[in-house]
Amino acid sequence: EGGPMPTLIQRRSSRKMSILTAGTSNWTEGGTHKSSADEAIKKALVLNFRRLITLKEKLDIIHEVIRATTVALLGLTVIGNARMLLYDFVFLALNLALCTFHEKKFGALNTDDFSQIVNSVGNDGDDILQHTPTGACTNPNRCLQAMDYSGRRDKGFSFLLVMFFVVLCLGGWTLAFRWWDLDMDSEEYTVFGAGEVEHYATLLLVGTVMVSCHLVFEFFSWREFQFSAPLKKDGQPWDVSRDGIPPGRLNSIFGLPCLWFSSPAAYEDLRVWVTLAGPDVAGLSRTYDTQRPLPAVRRVVAEELAFYAMREPSCAAQVRQCLLSAKLYDKRNRIFLKRPLLGEVNAQGRPGVRVTGLHAWGAKSRHEDFFQVDLKNGEPPSELGLELVFFDSRTGELIVPNMPGEIVDEGGIDRLRHGSSPKCLRIQNTRCEMVGCTTSAA
Repeated sequence: EGGPMPTLIQRRSSRKMSILTAGTSNWTEGGTHKSSADEAIKKALVLNFRRLITLKEKLDIIHEVIRATTVALLGLTVIGNARMLLYDFVFLALNLALCTFHEKKFGALNTDDFSQIVNSVGNDGDDILQHTPTGACTNPNRCLQAMDYSGRRDKGFSFLLVMFFVVLCLGGWTLAFRWWDLDMDSEEYTVFGAGEVEHYATLLLVGTVMVSCHLVFEFFSWREFQFSAPLKKDGQPWDVSRDGIPPGRLNSIFGLPCLWFSSPAAYEDLRVWVTLAGPDVAGLSRTYDTQRPLPAVRRVVAEELAFYAMREPSCAAQVRQCLLSAKLYDKRNRIFLKRPLLGEVNAQGRPGVRVTGLHAWGAKSRHEDFFQVDLKNGEPPSELGLELVFFDSRTGELIVPNMPGEIVDEGGIDRLRHGSSPKCLRIQNTRCEMVGCTTSAA
């Protein structure tokens, strides 16, 4: 009692799926935003939720190893002379830097901070939308405001930092093996005592374990969270329920990733929406020049949305509403924008924004122009229109969370009413394993 209204999970067979309810658009009163299964998969963020749960457990283990190793280093320090003091100080500083860098990367898997931001910020431009003809429009983009992103400088810094630690470990082991091969009577052997070198090698081993764990973490983060399904030969998006696993050596070895975008263009749109919703993109100062080019963020941390949606059904409903209905809003200039149609030109000279740094598959010219909409005359801004789909790797079925407050009574789907909080949703004599449920016969 008193909790958020549970959200239905609509389930369809990959072979028989015909309609995916996409909820009601907030732009016009009584308007609906329904899409067929084929339309939904064309532009969707797909979550392989079983694999996501399993990978989270593995990444938690890697994270705990790195944290425990950092603490254990304090007990391995031995100060026998000034040289050992300097070595221990430098080594501890480097490992603390690596641990801090890893903590920042791991923070995307923790939904507590994301949830606090979502609950603290408001929807962008709601005060402006109140003056529209309907007067009841909203812009549910809180999740986009809470998302983390990285710029182009962040990519270069991260790569150089990781390579620095790798080279440092390789160089340290090269020196260690070279010392072990020395003759005990040689002059170089007598420079360091045997116990001193053993201490250096022990700390080097611990540091190598930390660097190796972080490299594994980086690989899984890149492979599992940054995949966009390729387009088919006919230009249509890849549908795993019909077309199978997308081509690629990693996909053939590891299988489907934890999350993917149904097309590269879907990810590019999310980059654009997050770029315009961010107040400090690329370190630019606040300006009201609507003709400026705005560089797009390099990467959007989409795994934050995935783990937040897996938190509970109401969170999944909130994320889906945001991805579907978030309007194109320029936070820096406080204006709503629209994407011009093919062949449409800005004949009226409206204020606009050019987003640069896009990939060629999203925009052939690597930039895209957007124009301000006339809200007073009822011109709607562009919506993100990105569907949220859960993929069940066991059955090949697609699961779509309902919009907030939506109740559906169809095809054996149980109704979750306000105030109830059942653990599972029974669908066709099975129980869906999502958000704490386990598969079992009814």
